[in-house]
Amino acid sequence: MKLGESKEDYLEAMYILKRQKGYVRNFLLCNYLNYSKASVSVAICGLVVEGYVIKDEHGYVELTAEGKKIAKKVYARHLLLEEFLELIGVSLETANHDACRMEHTISEEFFQKIQELVKKIKKENASNEQMQLTN
Repeated sequence: MKLGESKEDYLEAMYILKRQKGYVRNFLLCNYLNYSKASVSVAICGLVVEGYVIKDEHGYVELTAEGKKIAKKVYARHLLLEEFLELIGVSLETANHDACRMEHTISEEFFQKIQELVKKIKKENASNEQMQLTN
């Protein structure tokens, strides 16, 4: 099921914040995503209703198993795309921005091919570095 870019961004942000801070609350999402309190509140309520998020009585937000599965997939795509873009010479800032947009739209086939290409480029780069060290 395709959630849409906005909901995927929320799930990904929650996953990242949980890893960084150990917890997630609305205000952290507001700061991380640069969204208003009202927007975050509405989005979290929708994600709770859809079963991707649980919010406790103290305001802490947790991803459900399904929410975490989606978040990890989106985050993995982001990291791979960002790495690929940097490998081909795109600046870190632009690579991060473009990866954020691309992570939601690429097919599984494209993701796999980029993954293979990144592995190949990294292997070639390591081989070239090794050759330079021996010369």
